[in-house]
Amino acid sequence: MRNVVSSLNLAAIIAVVGALAVSLGVWAWGHHTGGHQAEANGKKGALVSAGAALGLGAANGIIAFFSTLGTQVR
Repeated sequence: MRNVVSSLNLAAIIAVVGALAVSLGVWAWGHHTGGHQAEANGKKGALVSAGAALGLGAANGIIAFFSTLGTQVR
């Protein structure tokens, strides 16, 4: 089971890196062509991708933390 979860986490991180690369490309394209809407969307996409990568990277620690808290409930 742990291998499956690790594989899914790795696939999700790879997808997020791809989304980040596309978002940064849209941001740069919008900046250089004067497309303010594209630039804004690229910035939003980059921030969302970075947040998703942070969440995926911290997922194991977050789950372990709350699992430990759950064992303390009586």
